[in-house]
Amino acid sequence: MYAAHFGLAVEPFSLTPDPAFLYLSPDHAEALAGLKIGLESRRGLMLMVAEVGMGKTTLLYSILHQLGPHVHTAYLSNTRLSFDDLLRQALADFGRPCASRDRVDLLNTLNSFLHERASAGETAALIIDEAQNLDEATFEDLRLLSNYETYTDKLLQIVLVGQPELDAKLARPSLRQVTERVAVRCHINPLTTVESRRYLEHRLRVAGGSTDVFTPAALRLLVREAHGIPRRLNILCHSAMLFAYGRGVRRVSWREARAAIREKQGRGLVTIGPRRRFVAAPDAPSEAQPWRIVAAAAAGIAFVLGYGSGYLGGHSDPDTPPATPTRIMQMNEAAAAAPSRDIAVAAAPAEADAAVATPATVAAAPEPVAAVAATASPEPLHEIIVPRGTSLTALAQQYYGDGSPKLLSRIRELNPQIVDVNHIYAGDRLRLPAVDATDRHP
Repeated sequence: MYAAHFGLAVEPFSLTPDPAFLYLSPDHAEALAGLKIGLESRRGLMLMVAEVGMGKTTLLYSILHQLGPHVHTAYLSNTRLSFDDLLRQALADFGRPCASRDRVDLLNTLNSFLHERASAGETAALIIDEAQNLDEATFEDLRLLSNYETYTDKLLQIVLVGQPELDAKLARPSLRQVTERVAVRCHINPLTTVESRRYLEHRLRVAGGSTDVFTPAALRLLVREAHGIPRRLNILCHSAMLFAYGRGVRRVSWREARAAIREKQGRGLVTIGPRRRFVAAPDAPSEAQPWRIVAAAAAGIAFVLGYGSGYLGGHSDPDTPPATPTRIMQMNEAAAAAPSRDIAVAAAPAEADAAVATPATVAAAPEPVAAVAATASPEPLHEIIVPRGTSLTALAQQYYGDGSPKLLSRIRELNPQIVDVNHIYAGDRLRLPAVDATDRHP
């Protein structure tokens, strides 16, 4: 969709296990070499463990691609089946389907196939993905399959691949016989920050591009939020590039990266452009002056809670400097001295990569200052930026002296992004109603 827009040959962050995009971190390279040697030397039972999204399936496909025609493989990924069904599926993958549903017939067919391959100097390998879902009885049956052997070689190579729960399951005393049979054991850990950047460089290079598609601030944010999980990096980078493509820009900035992160977190609708201003309704002039007082108080609270830790309004991007006390005081004085001026709410943190912003965008974007605005809705509204370390109930007590369920319900109606009143995010905007004293209690 967006590949041509960024000058790429293909989309670089597909979620399919394409071996062409395999990035070999030190752990991936070690696992690849260990499993390949174990299969070729017929070591018997092998194990590979990695967290969700670490590229286990891509690594397996790469191994299968590198093995020669002398290695016959059966790849099983649906581990919710019974052992007999798994055995029947494996025989079908080996090219020796068995119509019988009797276990003895299935085992005899497998035994015959294994001896045929061994006599021809070939290898048979059974690869089981998502092995953490197997029950104890199936593990024991697989151990018995590993007994197919000659004096010199194991006739069936079994590779168990799964998440960390697989390690925990095999540590049970009841499965110690299976654990003792494991001849090759591989663990793949999450990528470091440097490895994550190299992973992105590798995928973009294979796609015909480079990391110049992302600004430095965007790269730092995406790498930090992915926590070393390749699949998570793919999802975040893909979404960020889609947002940039939608805006018609040719470089992914901090703004698109932040939007991609919020989308993955499921935090409601995402707005990339400048925030819309809320101004006082013409028919409600009496409400303007009290909320200017609240504006000054909100700015002071935001400064006390945010500036002491180095960031204002919960923003934690190191590229964006916090607002200064002098600037906040100037805005508070302006709010009190200019009754006809609209008080604007802060937009997203100032983009560190302002080179991609258009003059129109810069002119329309409000200054990054914590302030309060009235609204043009039928009832007077104002908007605040959530400071660090607070909750919706605490904010209601702060602004209204009341945290009743009825008041919280009205606030949630105005802010559909709130899913749980006990979990709101620092830096978010909240629209607050003007509540009469009669409305504050159910």
